[in-house]
Parts: sequence; structure tokens; C-alpha cells
Amino acid sequence: MNKTLIALVAATAATLSFGAWADESAAQASVDKAQAKADYKSDKAQSKADLKANKADCRAETSGAVERACKKDAKAQSKVDNADAKLDYKQDKADIKANTN
Repeated sequence: MNKTLIALVAATAATLSFGAWADESAAQASVDKAQAKADYKSDKAQSKADLKANKADCRAETSGAVERACKKDAKAQSKVDNADAKLDYKQDKADIKANTN
């Protein structure tokens, strides 16, 4: 009788500890997702700031067709930066999902 009771208590304790681990894992995943989204927003804001600074440099240093070409290059670089930020965000989300499963 005592061995059965001990085995039952041990099994219950093990089951409860797995539940606590799952809660910690879910909480950490939530924190990681929030951090990934904050990083993404920060990267996009940085890209926008860089675009404005590059366009201002184009206006100050050049004129005419060269200025327009410079602004187009700045906009193209901004698109590349935004795409990189989005790719990083998607990869972070996939990594978080893989770690929680």
C-alpha cells in the first residue's frame, strides 16, 4: 500500500512539474514575440530615419538629375532595409515557434 501511494505521489509531482515548465515556456515565448516585434518596429523606424537623412543629404549636396537619382537610390536602400527587417522578424517568429513546440 505504501509503495503504491509513493508511486502515485511521485507521478502527480512529475505531472505538475511538467505543467509549470509548459507555463514558463509559454510565458517566455510571449516575451520573445514581443521583443521580436519591438525589434522589427525599431528597424523600420531606423530605416525611415535613414531615408530622411539620405534625402536631405541629396538635397544639400546635389541638384537636378543627380539629385533625383540620389533620392531614388536612397528610396531603394530604404526598401531593402525594410525587407531585411521583415525577413528578420519572420525568422525570429519561426524560431520562437520551433522552440515552443
